[in-house]
Amino acid sequence: MQKTAISRFLPWWPPFLFWLILLVWISLTPSPPRLEAYFFTWDKLQHALAYGLLTFLAGMAFDVFPVKKSGRWAFIFATLCGGFLEVAQGMLTEIRAAEIGDFLANVAGSAMVYFFLRKV
Repeated sequence: MQKTAISRFLPWWPPFLFWLILLVWISLTPSPPRLEAYFFTWDKLQHALAYGLLTFLAGMAFDVFPVKKSGRWAFIFATLCGGFLEVAQGMLTEIRAAEIGDFLANVAGSAMVYFFLRKV
């Protein structure tokens, strides 16, 4: 039985939306939770992993497009989301600050997953 476009992308929307909401909350909360594991202490790695996962989940949720196009739209979405959230940190919070390095890490994580999705 062949899957329809709706049955392909619908199961990915709840995890995609959950991760997106979690990223917004983590980005804008005054004191986000800290990971204590040694490997994850580098802030830029956390950004790259978080936005890489957002790109992957968005690519799967946007699967009504062909895989290459869904990956492209997922990359664009994650990059814009990362940019907007960095600007929002600088404008809407008193403790957090917008950093170009964080944005570049977001884009790097998204780009790695985008190139992975293109090869699939």
